[in-house]
Amino acid sequence: MAQFEKEIVQAVLIADNNVWNFKPLSDEGSTALLPLVNVSMLDYALIALNRSGVEEVFVYASLYLQEIRDHIKAGIATYASWSFKMTVHMIGGEGCRCFGDAMRDLDAKALIRGNFILMGADTVTNADLRPVLDQHKRMAKFDKGTAATLVFKECAINARTGNELLIAVDKQNARLHYHQRLRMNHKEARYQIPLDVFLGNSCVALHHNLLDPQIAIGSPSMLSLFSDNFDFQTRDDFVRGLLINEELLDSRIYVALLPAAQYAHKVNNWPSYQLVSRDIINRWAYPLVPDMGVYKLHQQYVFHKDNIYKSHEAHVSKVALRENVVIQAGSHVEAGTVISDTVIGENCRIGKNCQLSNVFLMANVTIQDNCRLEHCVVGSSAVIEADCDISAGCVVGRQVRAPKKDEAGQDPGSLAHRAHNARAEQEQDRITRHCCPSRRLCIPKMVDLMAATGRHQLRQRRQRGRR
Repeated sequence: MAQFEKEIVQAVLIADNNVWNFKPLSDEGSTALLPLVNVSMLDYALIALNRSGVEEVFVYASLYLQEIRDHIKAGIATYASWSFKMTVHMIGGEGCRCFGDAMRDLDAKALIRGNFILMGADTVTNADLRPVLDQHKRMAKFDKGTAATLVFKECAINARTGNELLIAVDKQNARLHYHQRLRMNHKEARYQIPLDVFLGNSCVALHHNLLDPQIAIGSPSMLSLFSDNFDFQTRDDFVRGLLINEELLDSRIYVALLPAAQYAHKVNNWPSYQLVSRDIINRWAYPLVPDMGVYKLHQQYVFHKDNIYKSHEAHVSKVALRENVVIQAGSHVEAGTVISDTVIGENCRIGKNCQLSNVFLMANVTIQDNCRLEHCVVGSSAVIEADCDISAGCVVGRQVRAPKKDEAGQDPGSLAHRAHNARAEQEQDRITRHCCPSRRLCIPKMVDLMAATGRHQLRQRRQRGRR
């Protein structure tokens, strides 16, 4: 009878990611609960798994464990959209210091009973992962050494976010032969790919325009490989180790590309946070859009032209809403304010004659009259006093009070260097700068890449002939 039992689709979500990239907001809360267009990133990941038919999810975290557990309990109690037909378990490990430790802890607990979906809690996707899971199962039957199937997405962006890759794949069976993560703020003049990749395989495809959303389908042997190799600290270490020691470990990695109509992106820093927020507002991640009730089952926003999402309970009068604006319930905006490309959280107060452009406000933020904010993030319960000018990619911490221009006429534009926590003025500065790359980064065309590879092979043949 056991052979007729249905296999339960399981998934693992890693919640402790990119702690250093989201400072200072990550100092007092989990990055998995960071709001993205007024919905926490953990909810986006749970919704994606629920849409893919996952029945059991293990959320692994070592930091702010109780905070994440309370969030999951509150979602189940309020009938969140991901809570139907899916069971969510919270797992914690105090000694977990990296991704590899989390995988080894999961192997020790023996909670995974078969093939599973591995994803970060900061991944936003509307993709249906069931076809990828079926592809992995078919490959595992053909190749018993299948350890994982990595999921990638083609990208056509100029600015890099640290998630771009160059890979070499066997065109016949989609087996991965080479893996290189591209630098975030650097344009490679050339790529150096081992010649064995081409000599040992008859048909190899190079992909230089791929995005890594940190989604993978893992076999049960994937966890044991982490337990047997303690030098696997990150997922890139795991991929690199298997590519170098394929014959020794008898394990192989395969690749699956998402269709062009499906969206997937990892939010691992502030530039990617802004990029994914813009994609959600512009409806590229449909149905993960604000007016579709992403988290709650009722409609929270009314969709207007120019991508304006406004809640019924938001008080906005005589305000210029230009484009790409989201205003959550309970927020109040005074007359004369101009807002564009901005996300406003719940219960925010914005005074008169303010200018907001490319701003992300968390909950309970107060902005007084005559303030100008550009390209910045403001943490929850922060207070921006009158006549403040905040720009240049500032990140304002939680409960920070930004003082207005003093009697001496000092410009508060230097806020990024001198604003402090209102609860403890002696703490270090909690406003940091994170600047997006201003120049466009170009990637070489595939034709140029193949031509360079052909010239390299020709030189190798000539050298052998001379010898």
